[in-house]
Amino acid sequence: MYFCNIGVINMTSDGGARIRKAIDTVQDSFYVAISIEKLIVSSSASGPFLQRIATLTERISYMAYKDPVFQVPADNTLTEIEIVNPVMLRSLVAGTNRHLTRLYVENCLLDRIPPTLSNMIELEELLIKQCALTALRLDVLVSNPKLTAIDLSRNRIRQLFPITTPPKTKLPVTFLSLAANQLERLDMSMFAFMPDLERFNVEGNRIVRFEATAPVTYASLIRLLVSSNNITQFDTRNLTLSELRSLYISDNALTELPQHWGKLPNLIYIGFDRNNLKRVDMSFFAKFPTLISIIISENNVETIRTSTPITMPELEHLMFNGNRIVSVNFTGCNFPKMYLISLMNNRLTTIPPLFQRFPESRLAMDGNPIKCSSMTAFKSKITDYRLHVTTGSTQSDCLTTSSIALDQDQLVCCDA
Repeated sequence: MYFCNIGVINMTSDGGARIRKAIDTVQDSFYVAISIEKLIVSSSASGPFLQRIATLTERISYMAYKDPVFQVPADNTLTEIEIVNPVMLRSLVAGTNRHLTRLYVENCLLDRIPPTLSNMIELEELLIKQCALTALRLDVLVSNPKLTAIDLSRNRIRQLFPITTPPKTKLPVTFLSLAANQLERLDMSMFAFMPDLERFNVEGNRIVRFEATAPVTYASLIRLLVSSNNITQFDTRNLTLSELRSLYISDNALTELPQHWGKLPNLIYIGFDRNNLKRVDMSFFAKFPTLISIIISENNVETIRTSTPITMPELEHLMFNGNRIVSVNFTGCNFPKMYLISLMNNRLTTIPPLFQRFPESRLAMDGNPIKCSSMTAFKSKITDYRLHVTTGSTQSDCLTTSSIALDQDQLVCCDA
């Protein structure tokens, strides 16, 4: 990449000629980026200026823009416009444009999607980030038939308004981000006119209820990001997510595992870290026979039980670290591929009898107040690296009240 800084440019005198000369000088470079430290124009750095600059480049980025209005003139030939830190920008107006494919605006005062968005008929990527949007009317998006990526993260969006008239053709949007806004409820059926969604991000909102009020299928969705909300109700009974591989409902406010699920035939990872769960019934997971990994760490779980027998042919990992677990019972669990069960930093006082049930598994028990009498019988599992516990060279290395000798150099920390 060739980077060229041409300092102060005065478009009211010889600015255009200086830019052209700089381009001609480096025109044989593989990629050219020309930086203007300060731009002097007769009225605005958009509008007519864009018409003039479009004869010299396909892309333009503003690292600072001080006018309250930005104008994209009709028939402008720029393909990409970036406006970063336009802190006074309140309005963006576009004429009919058949070239612009990407519009990026960040850190501005725009409080709505530009009403003239539909004039950018070739637009593929719309990014308005860290501005002042408070509501999103989905109708405003349906007239851009080539939109594939929409990023409205870090605004103040509190409300979504559904489309009033379904579009004749579905939008080809594959990426939609509403992350770090102020949404309190999310209805996935609102986005049915985007059936090709592959990635949908609503992390960092205030969502309490996540649901779909009408049946909807997202056959291509592979990433659904809902962490860091206030979700207490998670209801996907009307959702079909054929390709979803992972679902992490972490950093929310669930007090029990959600009971209403739609079709997730290919789910392999599920996580509920940092919620308010108090108990786990392993039978719950029978509805997800393709799971490889289950993660429920840093909750308030006290017991793990199995109310009805369950077989999970692919399950390899169970993570229950950082809870308050005092008892576990995996009777009735058939997990032929189980490789690792992690119960670190809980309140277990004995080593659970899991090696008989899962003979090929590893068990992590660091940070539990295990009684020395329970630990003694598992020395061989520790030396074979099948059981992982806290060890030290001397008693002072242990936070427990006692220890037992593992070999001549190593102690296993435990409670008397």
